[in-house]
Amino acid sequence: MWLQFRWCWGLLGAMLACADVRWIQVTELSRFEREAAGSSNWISPEWKTSIPFRELLVSWNLRSESDLEIEAQVQTSGQWGRWWHLGRWSASPSTTRRTSVRGQRDATGQVDTDTLVLPAQADALRLRIRFSNPSHTPALLKRLDLALWSPDSGFTSNSETAIGFTRTLEVPKKSQADYPEGVTQWCSPTSLAMLMAHWGQQSGRAEWDMDVRLVAAGVHDPGWPGTGNWVFNAAYAGSRPGLQAAAVRLGGLSDLAALLDSGIPVAASVSYAVLKGGPKPEKGDGHLIVVCGLSQETVTVNDPGVRLSRVRREFPISGFRAAWAASHQTVYVVWPEGRTLPASPLKTW
Repeated sequence: MWLQFRWCWGLLGAMLACADVRWIQVTELSRFEREAAGSSNWISPEWKTSIPFRELLVSWNLRSESDLEIEAQVQTSGQWGRWWHLGRWSASPSTTRRTSVRGQRDATGQVDTDTLVLPAQADALRLRIRFSNPSHTPALLKRLDLALWSPDSGFTSNSETAIGFTRTLEVPKKSQADYPEGVTQWCSPTSLAMLMAHWGQQSGRAEWDMDVRLVAAGVHDPGWPGTGNWVFNAAYAGSRPGLQAAAVRLGGLSDLAALLDSGIPVAASVSYAVLKGGPKPEKGDGHLIVVCGLSQETVTVNDPGVRLSRVRREFPISGFRAAWAASHQTVYVVWPEGRTLPASPLKTW
């Protein structure tokens, strides 16, 4: 159930006060250009971002079981920096190509598994995509999403509004405790499997209700190591025909409530120690839970880290908010193709 968190707890106070986030779907795939004749590399245009940012998550969905590598370059103070490798992806059961890339750290930033973390704010970026098959093009991408986060953007921060009544969704329950090999490791694929099973029930697509072992094998990242690579989880769910997924940050509880009210549950990355009432995160206590409902006082979740009979739980909303802030409000959002997301109350997307 425990994951190693990638966060700076020292920023938490500032983040709650003035952090800003954006979730941006890239729709300009036709504007990617081949880097050179016969090359497998495709370069995006340069994008000025709507907020200056200190962290970047890039998630993707492919239309077929292809291999993909993705890199990002950011502009800070008018200067373009190095290319950062954000992951080698393969939907194949073999993990020989699917891995994050370790050892990327210098004075200009670092890659924490799947997240580019910068010491200074960037205001523009571009991407480089590489396919193992030279005949493949960016048209193979079903989705490409950017999640930007800044502890102090210099822009007007997203402001939280009061949470009204939010319906509770009956998401199918799954427990990692049912799997001896994953009892302390598989909160992420178990949460993802619950989201997929929910849409399987809602859409009559039984093939989306998958055994947790299959999901864990499909998202495993030997470079981390484990099953908690956020963008690999999104890539796996989004590789299912008819589904799409993104690993992003939300602006706050109002965004979360809007998704729930539209019938879309999410998996939230939290500090398990803080969720259970502790004063601060503990080493290795990162945890994924499925958020099924909110009220002014409580959050209703499916917690994969307990026995199946106890998976449906409630926690105080204040504790959830602090626990979720530890990941800078990271979530997996999974929803069927053709279904429109609700408007973001906080202008996050």
